[in-house]
Amino acid sequence: MEELDKLTPTELLKKINDSKAEHERLKQEISDYTFEIEEFERKINERLETLTTVEKNYVELIEEYNNRQNAV
Repeated sequence: MEELDKLTPTELLKKINDSKAEHERLKQEISDYTFEIEEFERKINERLETLTTVEKNYVELIEEYNNRQNAV
């Protein structure tokens, strides 16, 4: 980092404003990523529920098929 004592008050103020703008941009980016993660988690949980239902149905179908095979 450059030596701050060599900056003029105007240059120092610009650096302060630039730093604050970068800080706000990074906070927003992190917030956006957090929202995306929450959306992915929601989608994954929905798919897991569907997968569980499909698995239960599969097991029931196999059991029914086996029962019919054994009855013959």
